[in-house]
Amino acid sequence: MKYLLLCLLVISISFAVSGQDKKIVQLRKAPALPYPFSPGVISNGLLFVSGQVGTDPQTSKLVLGGVETETAQTIQNIKLVLEDAGASLDDVVSVTVYLSNMDDFAKMNTVYKQFFKEGTYPARTTVGVAKLVFGASVEMTMTAAVAPQKK
Repeated sequence: MKYLLLCLLVISISFAVSGQDKKIVQLRKAPALPYPFSPGVISNGLLFVSGQVGTDPQTSKLVLGGVETETAQTIQNIKLVLEDAGASLDDVVSVTVYLSNMDDFAKMNTVYKQFFKEGTYPARTTVGVAKLVFGASVEMTMTAAVAPQKK
């Protein structure tokens, strides 16, 4: 029964997304990176922000200072994508956090909660990984609810 419900959910999502418009978020407040992905994509009233790490938007180099500094910069980078899409952290409904060292969970969490209002935290998953791009300690991706795009 669970398998059938999962299949129906996947089919429903596929049907809802197929044929729908999508809008690519173009960064205006940070330099474009030469990688084959979009910083964000809006589809069906949701903004999907690509994974971000704690790089300085001006130099594209990882900030120094450990997981706390990287976490703050990562969220600041995501805020740039959200703002360019007409959204804010208040619109975030889901976050996925990737940590290269799960021992950094408490440090990341201390910084993370400074960016969101208590009682309205987004849904979140934290995953331990072996390695992140640029040798980063933390990477995040977020999904936000946005106003539907006009056709």
